[in-house]
Amino acid sequence: MIIEPSNYTYETIPDYEDAVDGAVEIPVTGEEIEIRYAHEVVYDEAHNLHLEIFTPFQMAHPERTWPCITFIQGSAWMKQYVYQKVGMIARLAQRGYVVAIVEYRHSGIAHFPAQIIDAKNAVRFLRAHAEEYKLNPSQMFLMGDSSGGQVSSVAGMTAKSGKLDEPINRESCEVCGIIDLYGAVDVTLPYGYPTTLNHQKPDSPEGMLMGYDITEHLEEAKAACSKTYVNEDFPPMLIAHGTKDTMVFCQQSVDLYHALKDAGKDVQLYLLRGADHGGAAFWTEEMITVYDNFFKKCLGE
Repeated sequence: MIIEPSNYTYETIPDYEDAVDGAVEIPVTGEEIEIRYAHEVVYDEAHNLHLEIFTPFQMAHPERTWPCITFIQGSAWMKQYVYQKVGMIARLAQRGYVVAIVEYRHSGIAHFPAQIIDAKNAVRFLRAHAEEYKLNPSQMFLMGDSSGGQVSSVAGMTAKSGKLDEPINRESCEVCGIIDLYGAVDVTLPYGYPTTLNHQKPDSPEGMLMGYDITEHLEEAKAACSKTYVNEDFPPMLIAHGTKDTMVFCQQSVDLYHALKDAGKDVQLYLLRGADHGGAAFWTEEMITVYDNFFKKCLGE
C-alpha cells in the first residue's frame, strides 16, 4: 500500500488494509483512555505551591471534559513527597477523572489552617483552568490520605461556610463529594497516634501542625478536628481505614463516622480488616471501584 504525503487528519488518512501474513490485528475504538501528566503546575504563586495533574484523553473524544479529584497527599503535615502515589493516582485517572495532587504549606513553615486554605485554593485554581485541563468545573471532589484525609475532610466540610479560607480568586471551592482515607481527623483524641510517643506535644506532628502543646489547648485544637464541622452544609463523605493502623488509630475514623451519622449526614465507612496505614490495600481494583462508584453516586449517575 502506498499513500502520497498530504495534510492528513486522523479522519482522512487511509486505513492500512494490506494483508500481512502472521500479523495479529487488534481493533481499537478510540474510546481507550490515555493519561497526560502536567508536572509542577503552580497554583499559588504567593506561596510557590504546585499541582501534579493527570488528565484522561480519548482519541475519539479529544475535547471531552472529566470530573476532577483534588487529591491531598498525606505527610503528617510535614513536607510532602507528592510523587509517592503517582502510580496509584494514574490508575484512578484511568477510570475517567482528572486528578490533581496538591502541595500544601507544611507545618515547618505554616501552622493550621494554612493546609486547609491551600486545598481550597487548589480547587479554585482548577476551576479557573477547567478548559486547559479538560475538567468539568461542576464535578469536583476532594480526596486525601492520612494528614491529607484531615485536610480534605475539613476543607470540604467548610467550603460553603467561608471558614478557614483565604481565596486566591473568585471561583468556588465547593465540591460534590469527599473521600477521607485513614485520616488524622482528631488531634485531640488521647493516644490517637499509636506510635507517636510524644503525642500532642509541641514537637509531635500534630503539635507542629497547631504550633503548641495540644494538651494545654484542647478547645482551641478542636478547630482542626473534622467532627467539629459535622453540622455544616457539605456533600457526601466516604471514609476508609485499616483496622491495624499503626500510625493513626482507627477510632478516629469510627468517631467521625458516628458523629456524621448522628448529624444526619450522608456517609459511608469502609474498615479494611488487617490493613495498616495506607499501602496497596487501599488501591486494589475493588477499592478503586468503591471510590469510582462513590463519585458516580455523588453525580447522580
